[in-house]
Amino acid sequence: MAHDATHRTTSRRIIQTVLRCALAAAGAAAMAGRVDAQVVSGAGDDAIPVSKGTVRIRVTGQWNDWDAVFADSAGKSRKRPVLSLVGRTDLGTSTLARLQPAETAIRTLTGQSAFRLSLGTLEARGDVRQSTAPIAIDVGVTRRVAIGIVIPYVESRDNTLLILNRSGSGATVGVNPAFGPTGAAARAANASLLRQITLARTQLTAELARCTVATAVGCDAIRADLPGAQQLLVAAQSTLGAIAVIYGDSVRGGSPVVPFATTPLGLSIEGAIAALRSTFERFGVTSIATTSKPVGATTAYGPGSLAGIANDSALGLGYKRLGNTRRAGIGDIDLTASLLLFDSFGANQRRRLIERGRAVRSLLAVGWRFGSAAADDPLDAFDVPIGDGANALLVRSTTDLVLSRRLWMSATLRLVKPFADNIVAVLPVRTDSTFLAPFSLGSARRALGQQMDLEIAPRVAFGDFFGLSAAYLLRRIGASTLDALSDPGNAAGSLFRTTALPTTFQAASLGVSFSTLSSYVRGRSRLPLEVLYTHTAPIAASGGIVPAVSTDRLELRIYTGFPRR
Repeated sequence: MAHDATHRTTSRRIIQTVLRCALAAAGAAAMAGRVDAQVVSGAGDDAIPVSKGTVRIRVTGQWNDWDAVFADSAGKSRKRPVLSLVGRTDLGTSTLARLQPAETAIRTLTGQSAFRLSLGTLEARGDVRQSTAPIAIDVGVTRRVAIGIVIPYVESRDNTLLILNRSGSGATVGVNPAFGPTGAAARAANASLLRQITLARTQLTAELARCTVATAVGCDAIRADLPGAQQLLVAAQSTLGAIAVIYGDSVRGGSPVVPFATTPLGLSIEGAIAALRSTFERFGVTSIATTSKPVGATTAYGPGSLAGIANDSALGLGYKRLGNTRRAGIGDIDLTASLLLFDSFGANQRRRLIERGRAVRSLLAVGWRFGSAAADDPLDAFDVPIGDGANALLVRSTTDLVLSRRLWMSATLRLVKPFADNIVAVLPVRTDSTFLAPFSLGSARRALGQQMDLEIAPRVAFGDFFGLSAAYLLRRIGASTLDALSDPGNAAGSLFRTTALPTTFQAASLGVSFSTLSSYVRGRSRLPLEVLYTHTAPIAASGGIVPAVSTDRLELRIYTGFPRR
């Protein structure tokens, strides 16, 4: 609650600052003397109508980049590298949960209760590059009504660098040879050791039964330490289970990772087996050969091995890729209709560009977003989709206030209301810190949160052709939910709901623009067009993990049928 209050206070201060700047610029423009009318548009949405019979074609290049995200921590939203939660000082069972039995078994064999299984340090860094090339056409149907369509071609690319065990010496376990090219030999050696220990237990059990007969001979060792012999049977059974879990047997390979053969850990396991053999021999059982031992690892997981881990079914994973993915295609398509509610210029473009005086203009646009973008690839942990892929209702209300000959500003309220749909999703839903947790693909009901934008954009013109503009954006996205409809990997069969918390995002833009419209209506230019460049930088965000997106946008607007004198 206190955090939200602080956030609202910050937002109000930023808006007040933008308004003060706009009023100051208005005063400066008024002191500049007689100048032309409102001639150049700028960053952000505005309420300028498309006249009847006019067609406006907008060709845009937009580049969104981010290498950091805003994330809440200790009640504050802080910026951190985009993959900072992926990295690990040691990649072990806290991330690879399927290796927990192997870690427990190694502790059992060695007696080292504090042992921690590790594949080494995992380094992670990355960034995202997304380019969008929307083609937009707006057609004036009447003086106050226009329709428009936006068809975006989107390309997204994540540059993900994951390096495991860079030095090659930070791991406590390596690749289990039972799964490698020499797997048959390794499984045979492991199985031989298991058979020998099993035979030793069988023989000692028989000796214990025989020595219960008072006249039996050769039972001095057993009769001298009967509890020790019985405890040996229990210890041997525990050793059998641990070896099978870690190294495997003649049929299966056991854990994907095993201790290295020549490290202190591997030698400790060999010592434990040697001690077991010696104890059996003390009771007259010699079936365990002195050369018998499990086949330890000789190869560590190296810098390029994470992709193989991510595709390992033994770990409950099955990724096709692990980042560095390029996606391209048609994004979500918007179809809108706009109505000019009020215009002091009487919806007359010539008057807007030539006449002087203050004015107010208000426009309402309603539309539909077709969720035509390709879905997120669930088999790529770091895939960046090219759109939401969900149908949505679009509403926009913009009011322009022309303050002086050169200064004007716009206030825009945008609403995007997505509709629920069914998707194929990773279950359970993954995060950066759980991307190597076991998962399955299932169907889910998705309800994206409602998005609401407030945008304030002051603009100032310099002469007939050039303008400078700024904008402040406050965006709030409501809670999103994902309800599992089926989960093949959930043996219990219980379905669940995942909820993403509401988020807010603030950004500031600065833009420059060039326009021939004023010159065209006076008959001095041959082609009515506008060129706008805008750079947008993130300010702050809160509520969850929000990409710190920086945007560069270059837009060309060409008009046909634009009114002339």
